[in-house]
Amino acid sequence: MSHRSRWLTLAVVAAAVLVARPLWADDPDTPKDKDAKAGKKADAGPKPPTAKAEAGPLTAAVTLKGVVEAESAAEVQVRPKAWMGPLLVKKAVPHGAAVKAGDVVVEFDAEKLEQAVKDARQERELADLSIKMAELELPILQKQSPLDLAAAEREAKNAADDLDKFLKVDKPLSVEAAGFALKSSEFYLESAKDELKQLEKMYKDKDLTEETETMILKRYKQSVEQAEFSLKQSRNRTKQTLEVDLPRREQATKDAATKADISLAKAKESIPLALRQKALGLEKAKYEQAKARERLADLEKDLAAMTVKAPADGMAYHGKYARGQWSTPGGPAGLAAGAMVQPNDVFLTVVDPGKVAVRADADEKERARLKAGQAARYSPTADPDGKLAGEVAAVGAAPLGGRFEVRVKLDGKADGLVPGTTGSVRVVTAKKESAVTVPAAVVFSDDDGDGKYVYLPAADGAKPKKKPVTVGLTAGDKVEITDGLAAGDEVLTAKP
Repeated sequence: MSHRSRWLTLAVVAAAVLVARPLWADDPDTPKDKDAKAGKKADAGPKPPTAKAEAGPLTAAVTLKGVVEAESAAEVQVRPKAWMGPLLVKKAVPHGAAVKAGDVVVEFDAEKLEQAVKDARQERELADLSIKMAELELPILQKQSPLDLAAAEREAKNAADDLDKFLKVDKPLSVEAAGFALKSSEFYLESAKDELKQLEKMYKDKDLTEETETMILKRYKQSVEQAEFSLKQSRNRTKQTLEVDLPRREQATKDAATKADISLAKAKESIPLALRQKALGLEKAKYEQAKARERLADLEKDLAAMTVKAPADGMAYHGKYARGQWSTPGGPAGLAAGAMVQPNDVFLTVVDPGKVAVRADADEKERARLKAGQAARYSPTADPDGKLAGEVAAVGAAPLGGRFEVRVKLDGKADGLVPGTTGSVRVVTAKKESAVTVPAAVVFSDDDGDGKYVYLPAADGAKPKKKPVTVGLTAGDKVEITDGLAAGDEVLTAKP
């Protein structure tokens, strides 16, 4: 295209644009100018969102998490009287099994307990023998004790008499006898010498044969020698008697008397003590016998308790139920063979599945709205559509762990519910047939929380108006307005 042709085309397009402009573009009397001349204000922007106060029925409710628990539950435990060792499970019914009263539910291994019973029986037999022996010995000792004491008194008296006699009679007489014996020996020697001298003189005067003379003189010389030797022995015996035998005898007699006195004193003290000791021994033996019998009886009862029977009809649950939770004995496996259970611990609970209630926990804010007699509805977790009607039976007066216990009694039979299953509880706390409500989000409060208010929209772009209100029930995302608004009033949904 030539340069001239290009300019021609541009001129045609420009003319078309000018023709297409609105006729009122440069008209001083456009609609905008007309509205301004009529005194109308310009539009201030889009209208803020609002909500209307509505009139109708209002139901306030609290929804809580609940757990089914049995109203009737019999806890099973073994309370041994003598056996203090752990209990080892031999076999047990399965968790949740249906049982009848008297059925065997748990058997514990009783091997060690059986040995303890055997030992206790032997202890009882030994105690019985000790009693018999003590009962035999005590009467004998009671009869023998006076005799032993009398014998000790006699021995002491005899020893004293012997000492007295020795000092007064035997010792002086022995001294005298020793002197007399010595004197006799001396006299015998002197006599023998005199006789020998006389014979020697006689034989000189008389005419005797030499043989006879020799024989007689020899005999008397022997007599003199014998008398001399006897005197020597007598002197030795006298010295032995006076210096050794008599002092020793005197000391021995004194020692015997002293020992007899000591023995008598000891007998006076020890014989009654021995008698008392024997009597106390008999009492102790009887006490030990009673203890042995009692221990044996307790162990036999403990042995019988190793076979545990169901106390009632129902379902057997392993463990103990407490505040919606089951504590499992013996570890995660429950009452499996080999599990260990401590004495006095609840290891099994028999519950009645036909009589159940629901237990829930409420916080402080919810507790203030709950009370006994309120209508309730329970929805099981396994069947949310299977709602069961009931009512609040009791509300805890004091918190435990920051929560208040709420018990809900169900109407009629709760078929299919078993203790331990969970669900939700909806409790109707208040209900009004007619109430003015607004969304809870449109009601505001001051920083101090004392005043409640809403914002009313203003016409013609004016500033919204702050309106004080009085609130009543709260139900979900709705709140009742008891004063300050009427049905149909509009309020802003957000602060301006």
